[in-house]
Amino acid sequence: MLALALIGGSVALPGLPSLAQGDSRRAEVGQTSNADQVITESRARAIAWSAGMVHVEEIMRAGDRWELAGRTADDEEIILDIDARDGRILD
Repeated sequence: MLALALIGGSVALPGLPSLAQGDSRRAEVGQTSNADQVITESRARAIAWSAGMVHVEEIMRAGDRWELAGRTADDEEIILDIDARDGRILD
C-alpha cells in the first residue's frame, strides 16, 4: 500500500513533512528576500565593462554600493559607483 501511495503522489509519513510542506518551509527558513541580496563582484565588474571601463584598477564594496576605479579604452580614468542591490550605475 505504501508503494502505491508513493507511486500515485506524495504521502506524508510520520515525522517527515510532505513534499509541499518541505517547499513552503524552504521559503520560510534560510531564504533571503530580494531586498537583502546583493550583486557579486564579478557582476559589478561586468557592469563596469559595459559602461566603458576596460581595466579595473580598484574595486571595493562600501555598504550598499560597489566602488570601481579604472581606465577606458582611451586610457582615461573612470570612477563608477554601482548600487549593490540592483546593479544601477549611480551618479
